[in-house]
Amino acid sequence: MTKMTAKLSKSLPIVALSVTAFTATLGLSGCNNATALENATVVQTSKTIPTAIAQTNSQYANQRFLTINNQNMPISETSARLLTTPTGNAPALVSDIYAGKANVAVPGYKIMVINRTSSLAAEGRVRDGKIIDNRMIHRGSKSLIGIPVVNNQPQLNRAVLLDFDVIYDDPNQPLAEGEVVKPRGEKLTKNDVPVTNKQVRVQSLTLPNFASGENAGGGIVFEASATVNGQPIKTGANSAFQIFDTATPDNARGFGLD
Repeated sequence: MTKMTAKLSKSLPIVALSVTAFTATLGLSGCNNATALENATVVQTSKTIPTAIAQTNSQYANQRFLTINNQNMPISETSARLLTTPTGNAPALVSDIYAGKANVAVPGYKIMVINRTSSLAAEGRVRDGKIIDNRMIHRGSKSLIGIPVVNNQPQLNRAVLLDFDVIYDDPNQPLAEGEVVKPRGEKLTKNDVPVTNKQVRVQSLTLPNFASGENAGGGIVFEASATVNGQPIKTGANSAFQIFDTATPDNARGFGLD
C-alpha cells in the first residue's frame, strides 16, 4: 500500500447505515438524504446543519490518487458518469452488467468513476456539427463499476470492476514553448494490451439529484486496481464528484466491455 493509499484509508470516518431508502437515493433524492447500501459503509453525516441555509448531509473529503508501477501521479479531479433509464431520471437496471461475457447474467447498475488531470479549451472543438468545449486528458483512470442488484437491493459490497482505462503523461515534463496547454496523454490500455487482476472496493456511493439537473455533488469512497501490461496500477478517491454526468442506453459510450 502506498503512503497516499494508506492516508486515504485512515482518513475515513465511517458508520454503517441501512439499505431501506437506497433505491430512492440512487434515483431521485439528492445529497441531503443519502442512504447506504446493505453491508456497506458511508461517511459520517455532518453534525451541524444550519437552520437558515441547507447543508449537504454528507462529509466526503477531497482526496484521490493514481499510482502507476508504484509511482504517484498528480490527479486533480474525481468525476462520474451514470448509466440511466431513457428518461434520464433514474439509474438503469441492466439485465446483465457483464453484457453477456460471463457465465451467468447479473442484473445491476453501471457507473464510470473518473480520476483525472485535464485542461479545457472553451468552444475548442466541433462534433456532430456543434461547437463544444475541448477537454484534453493528460493523465487519469476510468473505472467502470458494476453494482449487482439482488431482490431489488443494490449490493455495493459486491461491486465489480468491469473495465479499466489509464492515460499517462509525464507530470515533470514542462509545457512546450509557445503552447498554452499540454497535449493529451497516452492511453496505456490499448486494445492489444492485457489488463488483468481487476479489483474494486466501494465503501460509499452517493448520487447527486441528477433528475433535477444537478451535475456535481454526491461522492464516492473507492479503490480500484489492475495489472496493465505487467505494471500494477491503483486508483481511488474519497471525494465529492466535481462533474457528474449521465448516459442513456441509446448513447452509452464507454459502458460496454470492449
